[in-house]
Amino acid sequence: MKLLSILKRGLTLARAGLAARDIRAAPDEENRERAKHYLVELLGKARGLPAKVGQMMTLGGEDDELRQALNDAIPPLPFAQAVEILEKAWGVPYGKVLRSLEKNGKPASLGQVHFGRLKNGREVAVKVRFPDIARSVEAELELFGWMPKVGPVARWGFHLEEYRDVFWRNFSEELDYESEMRHQQRYRELAAPLKDVVVPEVFPDLCRPNVIVQAREDGISLDTAEKMSLPERRSMARATLRHCLYMLFFHGLVHSDPNPGNFAFRRMGREEYALIVYDYGSVLKIPENMKLTLLRIILALQYREPLDPAACLAALGFDPEKLEDLRPVLPALLGVLFDPFTTDAPYNMDDWKISERFDNIAGELKWWFRSAAPAGLIFMMRTLYGLTAMLKRLQTPLPWRFIMNNLCSELYPAARQIVIPDSLPASRPAPKFSGVAAYLKVHVIKPGGSEVRLTMPARVAENLEDVIDPPVKESIDRQNIDLVEIQRRIARSGFLPQEVFELKDPQRYVRVWLE
Repeated sequence: MKLLSILKRGLTLARAGLAARDIRAAPDEENRERAKHYLVELLGKARGLPAKVGQMMTLGGEDDELRQALNDAIPPLPFAQAVEILEKAWGVPYGKVLRSLEKNGKPASLGQVHFGRLKNGREVAVKVRFPDIARSVEAELELFGWMPKVGPVARWGFHLEEYRDVFWRNFSEELDYESEMRHQQRYRELAAPLKDVVVPEVFPDLCRPNVIVQAREDGISLDTAEKMSLPERRSMARATLRHCLYMLFFHGLVHSDPNPGNFAFRRMGREEYALIVYDYGSVLKIPENMKLTLLRIILALQYREPLDPAACLAALGFDPEKLEDLRPVLPALLGVLFDPFTTDAPYNMDDWKISERFDNIAGELKWWFRSAAPAGLIFMMRTLYGLTAMLKRLQTPLPWRFIMNNLCSELYPAARQIVIPDSLPASRPAPKFSGVAAYLKVHVIKPGGSEVRLTMPARVAENLEDVIDPPVKESIDRQNIDLVEIQRRIARSGFLPQEVFELKDPQRYVRVWLE
């Protein structure tokens, strides 16, 4: 039976792989969109891990149609079968527990939710696990171990077995609704000080390994929220960010399933909103020392301390040998990774562009960075990706550094007590956080001796064309100064202090440098 399940899931994944290939090979946008729709429909019909992949594919604000196609494709469990599961789990007819239960359920990747009412009138959400879904997930993870090591997986030394084990531990908990119940109870207790976060109450007496019952908490979906006024979206975004930072740094317990359906918003005042968080099957537990080390790295970046980035990453579990070739650019890579935490002004999420900026700085070596990370960090990255997607859709810049200081400053003394070794053995000198340029400086002298001096954050050097006046840009073009190549050189240097360019013409003298 297990072999048959593996073969069935393997066929589904093979079809999905072909559909993904069709997306890449599509000759135009119309065919590409058609291929995407076909792929998400395939993933939805498969439920389980494929449906979760589909959810990750459709997090963006531009993905409304794809999200709907995915949700529509997930086969619902017939009401009679859901009732059979409930009655077998409770050992009594469901009418002895519930006054009512809606027949139409909302299917998701691993289970289905029906709204109902307890005998005492309390409105509840009843989630039942799909039959045999555990066997399907196990089959997919078994296939994961058989995947050929090709492309980046082979070249950059990814350990698929470690990822498979991490996924299995996570999904073993996610498939056990009694484990989810315990996560939710603990989360509700720890999040209580956040008045702008709502965690639904669970009813332990009615929960089973394949059934979870919790209070119904209705709210405004993210699809609706992104169309609301700026002050309302700002309140929603602030609640979302505060929730993530507080649970990460204070408690090391992070909701790590970023499916937009797992979040909603509730009006608390005229333009104030609370975040409602659903579904606690996937909760990331971060050890005390790791979360303080993470905070220590952020503080070191903020204050440009003389710490070795490779040593900091090794303290988080990265493989230092794989980081060796990246050492000259590690400060810049970590600067990108934690950019919102180190920027004083409100941060526009569209400016983060982690993947693109990693490409500019490290090129193909970015895969060394990714493969050097411990497999368990993939759920942290999934959480970060989901948070980014939500804040992008709410379209309102937030001052991350200011919010974190207000929320977490009492943790800073403990974080500063974390000892990071001065340096790891290296085959060549490697820059520390303090060695990276802090500012992009511009000095302009015009005829008659008038001068202009500008100081900007060093990261502005990634987009020089955006900050150069049109007349200066015309002079640059006339003198064949290649700004694109200059930006590439700066990025590959790791943003070390350097001359950027010098320009002389009858109208002006311009010097630009990183300091």
